[in-house]
Amino acid sequence: MSEVKGEQTALRTKCYYTEYVNHMIRFYITCPDSLRTGGKRRADIENWCAVQSVMYKLPDADRERIVTIYKAHHNLPLAVERYCRETGADERPVWMLLTKVASMIARRRGLV
Repeated sequence: MSEVKGEQTALRTKCYYTEYVNHMIRFYITCPDSLRTGGKRRADIENWCAVQSVMYKLPDADRERIVTIYKAHHNLPLAVERYCRETGADERPVWMLLTKVASMIARRRGLV
């Protein structure tokens, strides 16, 4: 953390897998109930399965929060900001959820 005019601010850093996992999540939410495998690359199928296995275990509220944020805007920080402003949620727990879920998906997919 760094000090800025007496306030503590968290430095946001991206892991090497962040953009790829974001892509995986966006693909998953286009067809969350099932995936037609005909014509899909093996990587797409494995990505969908990794996201589905993590999303399935989340509480409904967290899953809905993630889907809402990812559907809202391609720019994730902007989507989180808008979501928090509209719902009155605090950004820190939302970012913690997104980071935790991305890490779980990356692990499930074998990226870490």
